Amino acid sequence: MRITKLDGLRGVFCLLVVLFHYSQNDLPKFLYESFLIRESWMFVEFFFVLSGFVISYNYESLETKGELKIYLIKRFNRLYPLLFYSTIIFLFIEILMNTFFVEFITTPETINSLIYKTIDTLTFMNSTPVFGNSLGMNYPSWSISSEMISYVVFGLVTVFIQKRETPRYYLLLILFSIVIMLNKSLLFQGIHLDFVRGILSFSLGVLIQKFPFQKLKIPNYTEFIIPIMIVGSMFLLNRTTGFIRECHSVITINIVFFLSIHVFLKTKGVLTKILDSSLIQFLGKISYSVYLNHSLLIIIIPRFLFNILGLERTIFNMICVLTLTLVILILYSNFTYKLIESLGGKYLKKLLLRK
Repeated sequence: MRITKLDGLRGVFCLLVVLFHYSQNDLPKFLYESFLIRESWMFVEFFFVLSGFVISYNYESLETKGELKIYLIKRFNRLYPLLFYSTIIFLFIEILMNTFFVEFITTPETINSLIYKTIDTLTFMNSTPVFGNSLGMNYPSWSISSEMISYVVFGLVTVFIQKRETPRYYLLLILFSIVIMLNKSLLFQGIHLDFVRGILSFSLGVLIQKFPFQKLKIPNYTEFIIPIMIVGSMFLLNRTTGFIRECHSVITINIVFFLSIHVFLKTKGVLTKILDSSLIQFLGKISYSVYLNHSLLIIIIPRFLFNILGLERTIFNMICVLTLTLVILILYSNFTYKLIESLGGKYLKKLLLRK
C-alpha cells in the first residue's frame, strides 16, 4: 500500500535533511543559521513514523515463522542493494582521500578504521554500540540500521504476541524508548543508542494503523495545520535548550508527525494536490537514493569547486554551487534508484525468494 501524498512529503523532507547536513562553510549564513534548516534533522523521525504505519498496514497479518522469514527477506531486499552500493562507494572515496588528498580531510583515518566502519554499516549495527560508537561508513546510514532493527521488532511482536495485545506492547516500547532517550546523556553517556530513536518513532507509526480512528471526519482545510505544527515544533527546538529541548526532540516532534499522518489519511485538500504533483512524486520515489547518496556529494562537489578550483565563497557563488549540487544529487539518485534499488532488489528477490 502506498499513500502518494505521504511519499511526496518524504521527498520534500529528504531535501531538507540534505540542507541540514550541508557544510556551514559552503552555505550562506542566512540559510545555514535559519531554524528551518538547523532543525531539519527531525524529519528522520517522520521517515520512521511513516515507515511504521506503512509496514503495519501491509504486514499486520503475519502469523507464522515462515511468513516472518519472507517478510524480513523482503525488507532486506528493499534496503540492502543501495546500502551496500553507497557504502562501498563511500569507502572507496574515503580510501582515496586518506591516501592522496589528506590536506582536504578534517580528520584522517587509517584503512583499518575505515574497513571497521564499513562492517559496522553493512551488518546494520551502526545505530547500536555493538561495533563501537561511530555512525559507520556513510553516516546517514545509521537510520537504515535503526529501520532494519525496527522491522525485526515489528515482525517478532506481530508473530509471537496475540493480536489484541500488540497495541499494549507498542505503548510499552514507546514509553521505554522515551525513558532511555531522555536519560541518554545521564545514564548512557558515550553509548550509541540511536536504534532506540528509530524504535520509538516506528512504534508510534504502527499505532496509527492500530488506532486509525476510522469514523473520525476531518475537513480538508485541516491540512494547513500541518505546516504550522511542523514549523512551530522546529521553532521550539531552536529556541530551547537542555532537558526542555530533549523533551521536544523526543516527544513533541513525534506527536506532530503522528497527527500529521492522521490528518493526511483523512483529507484531500490543496496540500494533497501539491504533494501528488509529478515533481514532488518524483522526489518521493527517489528519496531513499537521495538520502543515502547526499552525504558524499555535498562533500565532493563544494570542496572541488571551492577548495581545488579556488572559487570565491560569495553568497551568489555558494547559492549556485548549492543549486548545482542538488541538481547533480537528484540526477545521480534517479540513476541509482533505477539501477541499484530496483534492479538490485529484483535480483535479490530471485536469489533469496526463488522457492
